[in-house]
Amino acid sequence: MSQLTDDILSHLDIVDVVSKYVPLKRAGANFTACCPFHNEKTPSFMVSPAKQIFKCFGCGKGWNVLTFVQEIERIDFRDAVKELAKLGNINLEKYQLDRQKVEDYADEKEKIKRMHTLAQQFFTDELKKNIHALTYLREQRKLDDKAIKYFGIGYAPESHYALLQFLKSKGFNDNDLIQASLAKKGQNQDIYSFFRHRITFPIYDTMQNVIGFSARIVDPNDKPKYLNSAEHKAYDKSSVLYGLNRVKNNVKMHTEHSGQIIIVEGQMDVVGLTRLGFPIGVATSGTSLTEQHIKLLKRYTDNLYLLFDSDQAGQAATIRALSIAYQNDIFPKKITLPAPAKDADDLANVENGAELFKEQFENAQDGFTAVFENLQISHNLKSPIDKQKILNTMFGLIININSVPMQDHYLHILGEKLNLAYEVLLPQYKQYAKNDGKFITRQMDKKSSRNVGTKTYQPDREELVNALFEGGFINTYVQTPELRSPLIDLMQKLPSKVIETQDLSPLQLRREKELEDKNESRQLQVIKQIIGKTLQFRIQQILKDKNISNDDKQSLLKLKKILE
Repeated sequence: MSQLTDDILSHLDIVDVVSKYVPLKRAGANFTACCPFHNEKTPSFMVSPAKQIFKCFGCGKGWNVLTFVQEIERIDFRDAVKELAKLGNINLEKYQLDRQKVEDYADEKEKIKRMHTLAQQFFTDELKKNIHALTYLREQRKLDDKAIKYFGIGYAPESHYALLQFLKSKGFNDNDLIQASLAKKGQNQDIYSFFRHRITFPIYDTMQNVIGFSARIVDPNDKPKYLNSAEHKAYDKSSVLYGLNRVKNNVKMHTEHSGQIIIVEGQMDVVGLTRLGFPIGVATSGTSLTEQHIKLLKRYTDNLYLLFDSDQAGQAATIRALSIAYQNDIFPKKITLPAPAKDADDLANVENGAELFKEQFENAQDGFTAVFENLQISHNLKSPIDKQKILNTMFGLIININSVPMQDHYLHILGEKLNLAYEVLLPQYKQYAKNDGKFITRQMDKKSSRNVGTKTYQPDREELVNALFEGGFINTYVQTPELRSPLIDLMQKLPSKVIETQDLSPLQLRREKELEDKNESRQLQVIKQIIGKTLQFRIQQILKDKNISNDDKQSLLKLKKILE
């Protein structure tokens, strides 16, 4: 093995390999760049052609070309050796590694990759034989043979055992099939194919190895719509993107869309983008976009576009993607499709879809602005509660930005759109940032977990403050002037989170719109049902704090007595 690695190191120039991932600049005898392994604005990453090593003086990573490929591709040493041997046109056979020795040497991950490569061959062969599946792709999905071949689309037959028999004939056993997520065990302990009667899309790692599948229904009555490989030793969903194995090459080439990547929701959207003349789409498979995904994309470009569905789930996905991107100093644009197209696949079937998409792509909005405009449609800016909800969402994006000047930039934009002076907006944002945005996160989690069939919910601090002060409740309920100050102080001490249901289950407001009622007496009628017990509960919490002073304790005890 040492002779093989020595030959790899002597055959390959580290500058050539690293430059495939990082734009290097000459600096005397060496090359420099911003490190691909951590966020930085000033280059501290160095490559020495004389010593054939790399070193980052920021994060400390460094050594030879094998180490670099392991780190950048997130693969182990054995995979790095094999990939670099391919790159250097090094024939492994001359190192007397016969088939059995290779089998003995390869770990479970390598075995799984071989199984998936064979499964891919099986699925593509099956598609050629199945007229029903081919007709579905050609007539309903509007895919020509060139597109089918380009994406390696195949067909998993209805048979429970055909794929298993094929793979067993290649030397794999039942346990291998289950470990690779290509088979499942039934109640009678028999195993059967995981994918059946579905169109298959192979999922590749960035080194062009098939590591999983996403399978779409042919029959509209079948469920679920997509079935994805489970994670295994060769497939980590949080760090693999469908289509990136092709897109990474387009990013580096001097083409119309070099340096651009569009993130979409599914495989058919990636296919749709290619049909529209934009072969730069990537998608997750059975998981939400993660920070690992963004960091993976950042290796190739920071010029990202988001193209998610226009429904509520799509908007939530956009906000999540922007938050993660901002944390990594990337500021994506958002593409909005012309109605009635729901996604790229939809638009690809429109006669002038390519022209329409090109126009929308060129007019893509800054992600922050796009999110605000969408919220503006679904919220009433005349409502103080709706206005606060918009602020919370936008603050939730800004807080992820590392650059203070960029934070100020977006605060100014937000102020202009809400007709709020920067001087008014900044203190509100600082308060939000001071609380780490916890109350908005908890509020959204609580909202998503509510029972759809009920009309009740728990109030958060924003609503309590609104009721106490804007509703005039403090003047009516706490008439003793000297006790108003402790009450105001109490409100400042309230934890920035939604009141937990199990703590205050009987304390529920009936409808959110009741808080917007302009009739003060109506507000008080609603709030008075809960505010006393709510504040008592919070006072009890604060009194348990060992650090509270005796004076504060006495003031709060007086307030608690009045509230009883």
